Amino acid sequence: MSTRDDLSGFYQIHEFAELAGVTIKALHHYDRLGLLKPRRTDAGYRIYAERDLERLEQIIALKFLGVPLKQIKAVLDRAALELPEALRSQRKALEERQALLGRAIRAVRAAEEALEPGKPADPAILKRIIEVIDVQNEVEMMKQYYSTEEAWEKRRRYYEEGPSEEWQKLYRDVRAALGEDPASGEAQALADRWLELSIRAWTGDPAVQTDSGSAWLHRDDWPPTMKRRIAEFGLEEITAFIQQAALCARKKYFSAEAWAKVVANRMASKDYTPFWQARVDLFRDVASSLGEDPAGEKARSLAARWLAQLDQASYGDAAVKAGLIEEWKDRRNWSATVRWREEGLAMMNTDQFERVADFIDRVVAFSIPARTEASQRARPRR
Repeated sequence: MSTRDDLSGFYQIHEFAELAGVTIKALHHYDRLGLLKPRRTDAGYRIYAERDLERLEQIIALKFLGVPLKQIKAVLDRAALELPEALRSQRKALEERQALLGRAIRAVRAAEEALEPGKPADPAILKRIIEVIDVQNEVEMMKQYYSTEEAWEKRRRYYEEGPSEEWQKLYRDVRAALGEDPASGEAQALADRWLELSIRAWTGDPAVQTDSGSAWLHRDDWPPTMKRRIAEFGLEEITAFIQQAALCARKKYFSAEAWAKVVANRMASKDYTPFWQARVDLFRDVASSLGEDPAGEKARSLAARWLAQLDQASYGDAAVKAGLIEEWKDRRNWSATVRWREEGLAMMNTDQFERVADFIDRVVAFSIPARTEASQRARPRR
């Protein structure tokens, strides 16, 4: 390429730089990195073609997004399939940068609001800005305990602002009751309040957000500010008390001796899964049989499964079984905690659970006289 005619369709470096809106120095740099390699004339001058403009635009776009030049070369030189991953990675980096700027803006705004008009500015306000930003950074550390962005966004406010007034009032009330019997009426009312607020938090009510179960299990690894919050509200003691209250929600249905056996067997049980699965299967089968004749063969089979599960749940103990029957008979008056447990065990909502429970009562009522009559017929005559 030694004549101007041979260079038709090509641009000398200064022409290409002007066309693309970049500096000659930048083009030299991209050449040295192997990002944009121009052709050379016989005299060794760089010349660029139209198609070089497209690659330059790609370089500029990725550079604008903050992608390092070495990574840009790898992305453009390899298969186009790598571009989506590079963009995804850079988007996350930009989002993190955006979050950092947002935290800084909130800290500065809080400092502005703390300044009193007409009074000298307190130099310590700048230190507080740094402290607020540090807290915000710790908030971001809590994100690791949430599997999705949606779940994290639902809980972020709790870590940024701390417990809502409703939670704080409940914390105070529970601390005042720490010496009470977990099975007492007061303790049970507190457990029901805790459950109500927890359900609201789980369903996304922004007014009562709290941490997730997964985050709480890892609280030993929480950053310092979050650990101080646990200590400030006494959450270790409070949570332990509520757990005990929830476990004792059914105690009133059992004699003291029977309840002691329930607790002992619960502590000794290593795997509750088989019983839970059997209960779920039974309730689903009953739900699909609600139109059956309560005295029919299929209904009798369901009744037999229910009674067998009752025997299993009572560990073969008559006193424990009597307590379970008493609890079942009182289901219209169950506390919120007991109902949550029983409906959760059956994996049904309240309406489904009640229809299934009523049908179980009917089929058992038909089944027990038939079982008694059959037993009497089987007795040997004297």
